[in-house]
Amino acid sequence: MVGLASPDSLVSIPGFDVQKEIGRGGMAHVYLAVQNKFGRLVALKVVSGGYARDPRFRERFIRESRINARLTHPNIVQVYDVGNHGDLLYLVLEYVRGGDLIARLNRGIHLEELIRVVADICKALDYAHAKGFVHRDIKPENILFREDGSAVLSDFGIARFADTSPSLTQVGTVVGTPQYMSPEQASGRELDGRSDLYSLGVVLYRMLIGDVPYKADSAVSIGIKHLQEPVPRLPNYLAAFQPVIDRCLAKKPQLRYQTGAELSAALEAIRSDAQLPNATIRAQAVSTQEILAVGSDLLTTVRDPGRSERHARRQRRKARLGSLVMLLFVALLVGAGGYIAVEQPPWAVRVLTYVGIIEDPMVNVAWSNAQSLHQDPNQSLTTIVAGYRRVIDLDPEHPNARNAIAGLATQWRLTVVNAMAQGSFDQAETKLGELAAAFPNDPELPSLRNALNDRRRAEGLLSSTQALLRSHGISDIPAATAAIQAYQEVLQLAPQHPVALKELDSLARYYASLAGEAVAAGEFDNAINFLDRASAANPALPVLATVRDSIRQATTLQAAITDMLQQAGALRASGSLINPPGGNAAEIYHRVLATDPGNVIALQGLNEVQTQVLGSATQMLNQGRIEEVQQLLQRSGAVGLNPETLGELKRRLDAEVSRVGTVQKNIERARALLSQGYITEPQADSAVTVLREVQRMDPGNPIAADLLRQSAERLARVAEEAYQVGMMEEAKHYLELALTVTPDVTAWRELRASWEKAPATP
Repeated sequence: MVGLASPDSLVSIPGFDVQKEIGRGGMAHVYLAVQNKFGRLVALKVVSGGYARDPRFRERFIRESRINARLTHPNIVQVYDVGNHGDLLYLVLEYVRGGDLIARLNRGIHLEELIRVVADICKALDYAHAKGFVHRDIKPENILFREDGSAVLSDFGIARFADTSPSLTQVGTVVGTPQYMSPEQASGRELDGRSDLYSLGVVLYRMLIGDVPYKADSAVSIGIKHLQEPVPRLPNYLAAFQPVIDRCLAKKPQLRYQTGAELSAALEAIRSDAQLPNATIRAQAVSTQEILAVGSDLLTTVRDPGRSERHARRQRRKARLGSLVMLLFVALLVGAGGYIAVEQPPWAVRVLTYVGIIEDPMVNVAWSNAQSLHQDPNQSLTTIVAGYRRVIDLDPEHPNARNAIAGLATQWRLTVVNAMAQGSFDQAETKLGELAAAFPNDPELPSLRNALNDRRRAEGLLSSTQALLRSHGISDIPAATAAIQAYQEVLQLAPQHPVALKELDSLARYYASLAGEAVAAGEFDNAINFLDRASAANPALPVLATVRDSIRQATTLQAAITDMLQQAGALRASGSLINPPGGNAAEIYHRVLATDPGNVIALQGLNEVQTQVLGSATQMLNQGRIEEVQQLLQRSGAVGLNPETLGELKRRLDAEVSRVGTVQKNIERARALLSQGYITEPQADSAVTVLREVQRMDPGNPIAADLLRQSAERLARVAEEAYQVGMMEEAKHYLELALTVTPDVTAWRELRASWEKAPATP
């Protein structure tokens, strides 16, 4: 990183408010800028003049940058846009705040985190390689960190812009970084994804050792070493990593890991097999000040109320350890040189923490407590999760705590599902409440609540239906018809419910028997009616085929079918698709199919009815007529429409109910945040963020638009109040926020312009 440019030397590109220079390289300068169109911070990479003035380079740069913008992955820096202005050629990139791998190594990195970083980059490379992209310039400077600690890969494809056939012997050609090049890249051969994995292996070696494996005075000499010299050996305490380094840095691509997933799995095996040293690695030498801090007051200021007590403790500790132990320890630190891997025996933990080389032992205590809570069956989910979150409060990047929390969420969801499957609805309700309390933003909460409500409704409906049949008897046709409809609804709410299936099978057998008796007596109308009931209950019942054959032999059958088809067609034309009960097209088509399952006209007619019903439901949902759609769904089940049609209709209904509920909930949340003054901060849970989500889910929502207007006006008022008391920077900041929320207020823009022209307050 070079020194920052002065404000006068910053570039000017329409649509961007360039704040400052944040980096530069041989090919481009990088600036922090605000993209005015979206009001977001971006990294603006402006290509150096020599390249930008080359017409062929400009054309290839723009074309390939647009292709690279298609790479959308959590571990790849997103390319938002590419463009040119005059002689300037630039890329608009996602702004990643967490610094690069060089800075992370300088602060110190635990081997657990080292493995996680490499795994993140492996995911990025596997995604890009599957899309046909090769990075060509994997190095620590191109590995950045988001604020949540995840690693991301930047500058995808930049190396190949300078030359499509790179070679170390071409003077002035930017082809990557020699220390990290694969043998095939160094010799100018064709590259594939395995070249990137070699370069990542060099990065891994540097993370472990503090330096690259091959060094020389020129790029050509370094390239020769990549081609010829053996892979260096790691120190004994890192011996577990040697097979991984050997395979990463194999001279022949076919001997390396073929995918990032293979490399990630190899590192995970080291961690899982307890081969991983408990070590923190730093890329900077231990300073004299840090060494002196082991036995002095350097880390305690005069304002520290605990200074006296800590000083007394250090004195007692020094007396116990003795001067010889202290001298040996200082010698150990000095001997570690510029790159330290610190083992953590119990006697050294306290001192190493004191100088900042290892993590706070309080993290280990918090982790042990959290594990104990997890193993205690009497603890609630909220208590267990709180234990792990205390670990994260002390160490925000603690991977095991985050994994444990994610595993608890998955475990509790499974407990809810299993309880519902066993009919233990009270237990499911309890577990679901615990899940909601511990993970209020879990995206699966709504679906689990819906599933539990559906199962409760199904059991209630099942119980009332069984009571109906007990009181009226199975021979009561209206009661049996209602029971069949009810059992079908139970199956919609709880697919494959064993009791509902058994009851429907009993009803089907009973009415199939009555149909057979009616055929024998020559009562074909009754036979068809009974067969219709049996088919509605269980159309797959084998005995129905025998009854149908008997009915087909009747001389009057065809005439009856023709009459029913004509009647169904007339009802469909009049709009009587599924209503009124007993006199609608769907029921008559089913009567025809009960007798003649392959009747093409009835099948087509029923398909048309289903299509029309779905169309009506869609129109009702678009108009917000949710209760009418619920009635339509209930009636569609009663007339025996296709289960797939009913399922689709229910999915649409549930989605709309969920959307409306979420929109309303978010509006109430936004009102509360606005009343509390959380307008734009924190970004993840502010009034403006919540209202933008409402607009995404419900474009044109007038309440959201009004609340956004109120938010912007509140920010503008704060800006004016700040200006009145001479707080110029704060005034400009809040006015800019107001314009970010509502950019089309001319008065505010004019006010901002007037403030810019106003002389600075002394």
